[in-house]
Amino acid sequence: MTEPVSPRKVQQALAYLAALQGDDPERVRQAGGQASRWRGRSDEHERAWLEAEQRWQLVHRLAPQLRGALQPEAFDPARRRLLRQGGVLALVLATGGWLGWMYRRTAPFQLDLQTAHAEAPRSVHLPDGSQLLVAAESNLRVRFEHTERQVLLLHGNAYFDVAHASWRPFLVSTRLGLVQVLGTAFSVSDRGDRVQVAVARGRVQVRDLQGTQQILHAGERICLDAQGRLGNLRGGGRFGPDLGHWQRGWWSFTDQPLAEVVGELNAYLPRPLAVAAEAGTLRLTGSFPSDQPEVLLDALPRILPVKLVEQGARRRLVLR
Repeated sequence: MTEPVSPRKVQQALAYLAALQGDDPERVRQAGGQASRWRGRSDEHERAWLEAEQRWQLVHRLAPQLRGALQPEAFDPARRRLLRQGGVLALVLATGGWLGWMYRRTAPFQLDLQTAHAEAPRSVHLPDGSQLLVAAESNLRVRFEHTERQVLLLHGNAYFDVAHASWRPFLVSTRLGLVQVLGTAFSVSDRGDRVQVAVARGRVQVRDLQGTQQILHAGERICLDAQGRLGNLRGGGRFGPDLGHWQRGWWSFTDQPLAEVVGELNAYLPRPLAVAAEAGTLRLTGSFPSDQPEVLLDALPRILPVKLVEQGARRRLVLR
């Protein structure tokens, strides 16, 4: 029969978990190494770690005001400080039997969302504290389990501002690859042949269909091509994904191929717009109001060497 885990060991594990949520990368790295060595010392330490992770998850399902009162102090590896950091969490969690009942009773979160043509960006607040802004003509599915958060972007364009929870990964799946959050705000767009990922804050890891991986930092972006392969890493510049722009209904493009700009534009235009292959490779930089798509359409011939040609019910951009 397995011996029960010492409450003191659980307190120690909680202190390490608290340290891993800090904002200082060097302190987090140091705490991660110490936590790994501590877990490896004995089977009891490993069992204490697993129990601490379960209790930590309960804290992050509390009301925000109570959760804020339990934020960790700066990490200090000294033994007394370590136990004190874990003690507050352990006291709350050990005496909160009703929390365990609530945790077991809470059903996994699910959301299927599809936005309409020309719809203003729709704001969605998720139960973990994350925020989504979803552009027009987008289709996505959100599935939260106790140990993982997943979003499937079937089509469209979405901005993610993700609440940090290192023990509960946040993944965005697309038809051409996978994005794993490493603590960040970012956008993912699938409007045509390629999928674009751009980071506003923090980091993400992008993995293509061949298993190749690339970490993106703030201001960087990358594409997954039609074959599901990672393209070249590019700087996002000041026109990278900006939450304020999204909320106010603005497009921001930085050196973006015209074919992809038109893919986004068509989610808002009353009449569809096509682009000739030779014009589609031209690149656009600028910000434009998404609730006035004709403003961008009228500006394109003044910015790029293109002209608009009427073809029956459709319009087409071609090189001048």
